[in-house]
Amino acid sequence: MKIIRKSIFIGIWLSLLATLHSTAEEPSTEHLSDAQIAEMINNPLGNLWMLATQNDTYWMDGDIQGADKVHVNVATIMPIMPMQLTEDYKLILRPWIPIVSTDFPRNGSDLHWSGEQPDGTPPSIGIRDTSWDSGLGDMGFWAAIASNEAARPPFVWGFGITTQFDTASQKEFGSGRYSAGPMGLAFYIGDEWIVGGILQHWWDYAGDDKRKHVNKSNFQYNIYYRLDAKSKIGMSPNIIYDWEADKYDLPVGLGANTLVKLGKIPVTISAELQYHFSNNDAIHNRWHLRLNFMPILPSPGWSKKPIFK
Repeated sequence: MKIIRKSIFIGIWLSLLATLHSTAEEPSTEHLSDAQIAEMINNPLGNLWMLATQNDTYWMDGDIQGADKVHVNVATIMPIMPMQLTEDYKLILRPWIPIVSTDFPRNGSDLHWSGEQPDGTPPSIGIRDTSWDSGLGDMGFWAAIASNEAARPPFVWGFGITTQFDTASQKEFGSGRYSAGPMGLAFYIGDEWIVGGILQHWWDYAGDDKRKHVNKSNFQYNIYYRLDAKSKIGMSPNIIYDWEADKYDLPVGLGANTLVKLGKIPVTISAELQYHFSNNDAIHNRWHLRLNFMPILPSPGWSKKPIFK
C-alpha cells in the first residue's frame, strides 16, 4: 500500500511537469530587458514561472565518533507556479522533490540519515550499519494566496498552507508521517536591500505510529544587497526548530546570485556558503554549500486567466 501511495505522488509531480511543457506558451519575457526580468525574479509573489533546482551539500560534526566524516547531499527540484484565482487574488504553488545521497564512515558505529525535514534541510543523524545510501526523500509543497495589490513591491506578503508526504524511498530518508500546517511570507524589496522570509510549520496527522511526531518550524530568512540590476550578495538560510526534541539549527551564510542567459532562456544562478549553530551535540550540520540554478519557464496561458470569475 505504501508503494502505491508513493507511486501516486511521484506520478502527480511528473504529470505536473509534463503539463508545464505541453501547455506552455512562448516566453513572455522576450520583450523585457535583463534588468526587468531580474526585478521580477526578486518578487516571490510575481507572475513568472520558474524551475528552481537546488543542491545542498552538508559537512556534519558532533560528539558521535565519525560524525565529522559524514557528508549529506540533497538535490531538490522546486517548480514555482503562480496562477490567477480571481481578478483580485493569485495562488502560488511551490512543490519540492528531494533526492538524498550520503556516505557514512566504516568504523563499526556507522551513521545514517534520519530524514524528517522537507525543503532540502537536513535533520538529525542516527546509527545504522551501512556506508552509502541514496534515494527519494519526503516530497511536499506550499501554497500561498496573495492579492494582486499585495504582490507589488516594495512590500509583498502572502499566506497559505504547507504539507509534506511520506514518499521517502527508505525509512531513513523521511519522517514516516504525513504533515501539514500554516505558512506565510513577507518581503521588503527596496532599491538597495531585499529583506524578508518564509515561515512554515508542520504537525503530523497520519503515518507510521511508531515514528516520532512531527512538530517543526522552518524559517528561511533572506537578506540581500543589490550590486547592480542583475546581481546581489547576501544569504537565505533555513532556521529549523524541532519543538518535540527542543533542538535548533541556526545557519548564517554569505553568497551571491546573478541573472544570465542560456540562449534566450533567462536563468538565475547562485552559490552560498553557510555555517550552522546547533544545540544537538550528538551530530549536526556544520558547514553547508548551497547551489541554485533557476531557469524561467514559459507560462501556461490558463495560469494568467482567473480560475474563478
